[in-house]
Amino acid sequence: MKREITLRENERELEQQRDSLAALNNLHEVARDITDAAIEQSTREEIERTVCEHLAASESYEFAWICEVDPSTGSVMPRAEAGAEGYLKEISLSIDLDSPAGRGPTGKAIRTHETQVANAFEDADFEPWREYAEQYGYQSAAAIPIVHDGTLYGVMGVYADRPKAFDDQEASVIGQVGEVVGHAIAAGERKQALMSDELVELKFQIRDVFAALDISAETDGTITLEHTVPVDDGEFLVYGTATQNAIDTVARATETIPHWQDLTIRSEGDPTSFEIRMTDPPVLSVVASLGGSVEQAVIEDGDYQMTIHLSPSVDVRRVTDAVEAAYPDVEMLRRRQISRDHDDSKHFQRHLVETLTDRQQTALETAYHAGFFEWPRDASGEDVAESIGVAPPTFHQHLRKAERKVIDAVFSSPIQSVG
Repeated sequence: MKREITLRENERELEQQRDSLAALNNLHEVARDITDAAIEQSTREEIERTVCEHLAASESYEFAWICEVDPSTGSVMPRAEAGAEGYLKEISLSIDLDSPAGRGPTGKAIRTHETQVANAFEDADFEPWREYAEQYGYQSAAAIPIVHDGTLYGVMGVYADRPKAFDDQEASVIGQVGEVVGHAIAAGERKQALMSDELVELKFQIRDVFAALDISAETDGTITLEHTVPVDDGEFLVYGTATQNAIDTVARATETIPHWQDLTIRSEGDPTSFEIRMTDPPVLSVVASLGGSVEQAVIEDGDYQMTIHLSPSVDVRRVTDAVEAAYPDVEMLRRRQISRDHDDSKHFQRHLVETLTDRQQTALETAYHAGFFEWPRDASGEDVAESIGVAPPTFHQHLRKAERKVIDAVFSSPIQSVG
């Protein structure tokens, strides 16, 4: 009898291993399909719907959904779903750790930004949803955070009819699907922000910003942060100027503010031009991830004013929350919707940027703002290559390709004669 029990247990274990291997092989194929499909979609809604449909239609999973969190209420709201209908109407979810509805895989994924898995009939934290999971035939669940550049866009829930699904390998692969979705959503929002004719403008003021940041520095003079170039995930080059009585303050700030890494003086004078390397700046990272831009950032006699432009489709609260977290005493001076300048040159510029790869745009923008095209040059090719973290030949290769696209765009159409 004991031998028969052992044999049955071994058979069940082998069956689970076969199921897991088959699911993993299927998931690799589904992940490739999702990557291709997500890139082709133009809106966040299309991306989320496509991902859920691919997962639910696979051989490995029964149901998939994507949710987001309302930061004002803490409630979890579905955005897309595919598979069995009705399950989401039966359950309640929360991000509150003190609530049983917030202790399951979805709540944990929201709080930790890490993939969470659960066995519907064994994990105590899954008890609030066990009855409905049994009703719909779900035995395992995974909650995958949709994150890009530190921004949580939501959580992807996936359900299987297999017991103990989502082993380490399967959880790792499906976690990568979440990364793909996050990247696709971020790219879509950036493109939408670039092409949108309407913009939301936010203007903030932080009085005595150096005291707010606990920096001992002179408050006289003017510091202007003029241009920002993203060079890597979470890493930016910021170009600006400072009057002679403020450049020492820039140096002091670079030594004090954790995400201000390196200061390079590009040209001395009044004003002095500089470059600052920033890593994971709390406000700039959020704005960039949403496809927005910091249009103006000026510190004058210690008071800091910052103007941000965003697409109307963006959740503005994510930006205001980031600003308030970085500067608790911030004051919002203005929030308004504006129309983008319809100047033909601006339209041409936006169209041209679309033709460049990220690396080409980074090389070209950094070279321009660093003074590579000035005569005499403020920065050599080696300087620019070091700034963006590539070898000089690689920089020149990206720059040459970008220059060719710019020249093609200018001269590909016949030039109308004048006179």
